[in-house]
Amino acid sequence: MPHISLIAPSFPIPQEEVNLTKKYLEGLGVRVTVPSDLLGEDLLCAHQDEKRFSHLKQALQDPSVDIVWLLRGGYGLTRLIPDLFKLEKPAKEKLFIGFSDGSALHVFLNQKWNWVSLHGPGANQMSRAKVGQNTIEATWHFLKEGTGSYHPPALIPFNTAARNMSSLSGEVTGGNLCVLTCSLGTDWQINGSGKILFLEDIDERGYRVDRMLTHLEQARVFTDAQAIVLGDFVRGNEANGTSLIPAVLKRFAESTPLPVFSLPGCGHGEENFPLPFNTPLTFAVAER
Repeated sequence: MPHISLIAPSFPIPQEEVNLTKKYLEGLGVRVTVPSDLLGEDLLCAHQDEKRFSHLKQALQDPSVDIVWLLRGGYGLTRLIPDLFKLEKPAKEKLFIGFSDGSALHVFLNQKWNWVSLHGPGANQMSRAKVGQNTIEATWHFLKEGTGSYHPPALIPFNTAARNMSSLSGEVTGGNLCVLTCSLGTDWQINGSGKILFLEDIDERGYRVDRMLTHLEQARVFTDAQAIVLGDFVRGNEANGTSLIPAVLKRFAESTPLPVFSLPGCGHGEENFPLPFNTPLTFAVAER
């Protein structure tokens, strides 16, 4: 029976939602740990920085914990990453699950500790069925069987370089576009060299998406990447209800020499299919 530690290092979450999530997981036969002082008063986040870091530290260092699961995203993890550099790498590797603001922790764990992590739904999303059944089933299957039985979804080619490929093999890294852009110039700056770089986002208008992609490009994050995979880019409509994001992504894909693929169902959409980071994967490429 796995031991899951629930953490809330980002936006606040109601105590009743924490209780519901814990009950949901325990009902599936899972051992769950939640700090008694998980929530508290803070200007922006679920608790003050010192408390949120202590919870994260405990979860990462506890040798009995198997999975560290983000309750919800939002904002706050980037404030904690500098303190993680002061910790020694724990002897036992944990599987971190989360997305959105959790991208900061994915980058740190993948790049600094060389841990595998799972880009996927927050624990509260699972307990409230705020993601589709396919995501829920795929996530639980991964937790039970591991990477050995994981079958990545097929990629949709998005530019000429991608259309010339029948498969794509490599290790995935990345996450939320906005959070990854915030990593530039820091000690945990995203490193796309030799990697399949996954990107997704929510509530960002077309020009903002273009600005962030341009920033990553000019910072040479894409230069030595193996390929780029674009997950869901949700909402972000203009005032008239239209969206410039499809055109922005199309122009970006056509202007880069790297193979660019689309991967619907990964990110902030109705589905958030689990995607392992920092472990070898082979994707099939759909015919177009």
